[in-house]
Amino acid sequence: MMRTQSGALGQLSAAELSDLLVRREVSAVELVDDFLESYERLNPQINAIVAIDPKAAYSQARDSDTRTACGQRLSPLDGIPVTVKDNIFMEGFCATWGSKLYADFRPHSDDVGIARLRAAGTNLIAKTNTPEFALAAYTDNLLFGETRNPWDLHCTPGGSSGGAVSALAVGLGPLAVGTDAGGSIRRPSSYAGVVGFRPSTGRIPRVFGFPAVAHDFQVIAPAARTVDDTYSLFRTMVGPDRRDQTSLCFSDALLPENLPRKALPRSRIHCLFCIDNMPVDHAVKASVQAAAQTFESLGHFIEEIQAPYDLFEVERVWSTLSTAGLARILMPHANWRSLVHPGTKVLAERGLAVSIEDYINALDSVQQIRSRLAMYFETADFLLMPTSASLPWALGAPCPSQINGGDVGPRAAAIFATFVNAAALPAISIPVAPSCNGLPIGMQLVGPFGADLAVFRLAKLFEKAAPWIGRSQYTVLSAEIPATPSRR
Repeated sequence: MMRTQSGALGQLSAAELSDLLVRREVSAVELVDDFLESYERLNPQINAIVAIDPKAAYSQARDSDTRTACGQRLSPLDGIPVTVKDNIFMEGFCATWGSKLYADFRPHSDDVGIARLRAAGTNLIAKTNTPEFALAAYTDNLLFGETRNPWDLHCTPGGSSGGAVSALAVGLGPLAVGTDAGGSIRRPSSYAGVVGFRPSTGRIPRVFGFPAVAHDFQVIAPAARTVDDTYSLFRTMVGPDRRDQTSLCFSDALLPENLPRKALPRSRIHCLFCIDNMPVDHAVKASVQAAAQTFESLGHFIEEIQAPYDLFEVERVWSTLSTAGLARILMPHANWRSLVHPGTKVLAERGLAVSIEDYINALDSVQQIRSRLAMYFETADFLLMPTSASLPWALGAPCPSQINGGDVGPRAAAIFATFVNAAALPAISIPVAPSCNGLPIGMQLVGPFGADLAVFRLAKLFEKAAPWIGRSQYTVLSAEIPATPSRR
C-alpha cells in the first residue's frame, strides 16, 4: 500500500481514489484513517461534520477491502467515503434536522438513495451540519452551532447544505449527499467552490424521511469537487421506486456509467445576468459573463434574455408553502416555541397565518410555473446564470445585508435559485473564476425537466475548458480562529 501525507488522500477525487483501490495501492481502511486524521485536525475549525462513527466506518472499509481482494467490488464507489446531510435518514445515525426537537431521533431505515449507496459499497462515514429544518440560507443551529466557510473562516458557506460543502472543500470526503428545496445545495456549493446538483424532481426517490416542508420542492442532491464525481454519486442513487410515484416517469431513462465523451451538439444557451432592478454582485456578474463567453468560444449559441419566470410569484409561493409546512411540523410539539431557533419561530408564526385559500392558490401557481417553464424550453436548450447574486457573507448574519454597497432584503441572494425547485428542473452549480479576494463564485446551468444528463454534459464541457481543480481547494485554516463550540 502507498504511504501518503495526512489529508493527502482527501484531496483526490472519488474517481482517482477508486483507481487506487482497484490497483490496491491504497486500502479502504487507509481512506478512513486519512478521513479521521483530517476530521480531528480541520473539523474543529469549520464545524462541518456533526456525527461520526469510526467503528462502523472501519467495519465498512474492511468489508470493502475484502471484496476488492476477491475481485468483487460492488461498484466504482465501493470503499469511497460519503458524508450525508443531517436531515436525511441514514440507519445507524441520528437525524436531528438541526433541531432540539429531534436531537435524539434515530431512524430505523435508510432513505432510498442512501440504501442504494450502501448497496454500492460506499462508506457512509458521517453526518453534516444543517440549519434547523434545512430552511435557512446559512448553516447554524442550537444543537451544533455555526459552520464556517473554509475559504474565509469569518464567512458562512450558506445553507442549508453548508456542512456538506465545507467538508468537501477541505477534503473531508470526496462525495457529499445534501438536499435542495430552494437552492440548498447549489448556493452553498457556489460559496464553497464545489459542484452541487439539483436533480429533476423524482429522479432520486424519497420514501423514508422527514415530512415535506415545501410541497415537493426538496430533492436529494449530490455534491463533489468535480463534475464526474457528482455525476457518479447521482447515478448511484437514481432509478424508479414504485413507493414514490414521481420517480416512475424515469423508468425508461437509463443513464450511462460515465459521462459521454462525445461532444454536445451546438446548444441554445440563454443567459440571465440580472433580474429587474435586483442587484447582483459586480464580481459575480463579471465572472459568470466571462464563463458564458467560454461557451460561445466553443461554438454554442449564447443569447442574453430577461427572466423567464416571475421572481415575485416564485417568492410568494416559496414563502407560503415553506412557512405553512413548517407550522404543520411544529404544531404537534406543545413546547416548540421554547426549543426552536429564533429564526424558525418567526417563520412558523408567519406560517400559522397562512389560509387554506392562500395555500391552494400557491399550489395552483406551482403548476402554472411548471407549465410556463416547460413551454419556455421549447426555444432554449439551457439557461445560464449566477448561482447566487452575492458572494459569501459574514458569520452571524442570516443573509447578506448589502450587495454592491446597497441594502438588500433577506431573499436578495436567492433570486436565481428557487424558481428551479418550483419548476422541478435539473440544475447544477459549478465554480467559475473567483473574486479578486479569492472567494468562490458559482455559475448555474439549468435544463428542462428530465434533462439531467444533458446538464451534466454541459457542465463537464465547461470544466474541461476552464478547469478549477488545479487551484487550491481551500485556504490554510488559521490556527488563530478558535474551534466552533457545539451547542448540544
